[in-house]
Amino acid sequence: MLMRKFLPVILALVATAVIYFLKPDILGQKQHTSKTRATEEQAGTHYQSFDPALEPTLTELSRTWFQGANSIWGATGRDDQGHIWFGISGEGSTPAHLVEYDPELNKFLDHGDPVSALKAAGIYRNGEEQIKIHSKIIQMDDGWLYFSSMDETGERSDGSQLPKWGSHLWRYKPSADHWEHLYAAPEGLIAVSGVGHWIYALGYWGHVLYQHDTRTGQTKHIRVGSEGGHISRNLVADKNGHVYVPRVKYFDLNNPTGKETTATERLLVVTLVEYDQHLNKMQGTPLIHYAAEGKPEASHGITSFSYLADGTIIIGTHVGYLYKITPSNQGPATVTELGWLHPDGESYNPALFPQDGQRYLTGITQRRGKGYQLIRYDLEQNKSQIIDLDIPIYKNLLLYGSNTRDNKGRGYVVGRHDGNIPIIFQLEF
Repeated sequence: MLMRKFLPVILALVATAVIYFLKPDILGQKQHTSKTRATEEQAGTHYQSFDPALEPTLTELSRTWFQGANSIWGATGRDDQGHIWFGISGEGSTPAHLVEYDPELNKFLDHGDPVSALKAAGIYRNGEEQIKIHSKIIQMDDGWLYFSSMDETGERSDGSQLPKWGSHLWRYKPSADHWEHLYAAPEGLIAVSGVGHWIYALGYWGHVLYQHDTRTGQTKHIRVGSEGGHISRNLVADKNGHVYVPRVKYFDLNNPTGKETTATERLLVVTLVEYDQHLNKMQGTPLIHYAAEGKPEASHGITSFSYLADGTIIIGTHVGYLYKITPSNQGPATVTELGWLHPDGESYNPALFPQDGQRYLTGITQRRGKGYQLIRYDLEQNKSQIIDLDIPIYKNLLLYGSNTRDNKGRGYVVGRHDGNIPIIFQLEF
């Protein structure tokens, strides 16, 4: 009788223990890992002491790509093992591929494509294309890699037409070799950023910001705003779950009656808008040096970034101007101007790496008539210098890549050459 009386209590205790130890999915999402990750792991980079005597080198990593491979649009990332991940975009109707690189073994491993993953998930639409993985590849605290794939079919560069097949946010479990679909978006999700358990994606047109909570599986979005067919190639998120996105807007200067105005009568205003983890706007900071010749449609927005050891984020704009974001636990971040990355002023800035995580940055710039140059920037003195680097001469060479470094401190610079051949360089600096 006594046993029967307490049987419900015993069963409840057993059930609680099972739930605790097995840690089942919550709303289809695995709970985050209990492993404490270092700051550089969360930031997806690596810090190494600075040696000014070290002569930088650029080593090309050669491999035979899949048929139809076209380029790597800055789509890099690293996992906690120090393996490097790439999104290889295709051309025509060839889908993008997710590729892993083991620096110790100098081995590449192809992990498939989003179209095959859509078919495996039973959500493929007949004729659907996903030719690009343009975003960074971010490992979050739950151990999964997060990234987006997208289409370009039918889109219009003036921002009046979305890509036909839109885009998808994915996560990939390296230990299980498994793609998991999180959500689809009608916009083209071109950029992804995240720290901890908040992952953000930026879509065009209009700078639509998506947020996904990896703990609960909840997804929501807001429209930040962008005009002129402009899309920033990057956004950044900090350790508090706040995210920073450019808002690009024209204001009519002399138009009280609502009449049509010319381009010369419009003022382009760009602000870096900070949102908290609830997508509440915290503040907006003017970005004065943002768009090439004041034309957002010709600008790639935030083209580079680096995370420092204290959580500070450095961003570089299309014209090569640096800003420092210092997050706060009490309120909005402090955003300050640093100045031009190149010692001679304006330049295109497609790559930026943290050197020691504190004082030095290493960037790549491109100036008219000068080609690509390696730049070292001293954050304490706000000064930069050009560093000699032998950069191979290729026809139509395009280079990108920020923040991603392996366990030996080598940065990964990616892009394409000769119009449609993907290229990867190891930058040792």
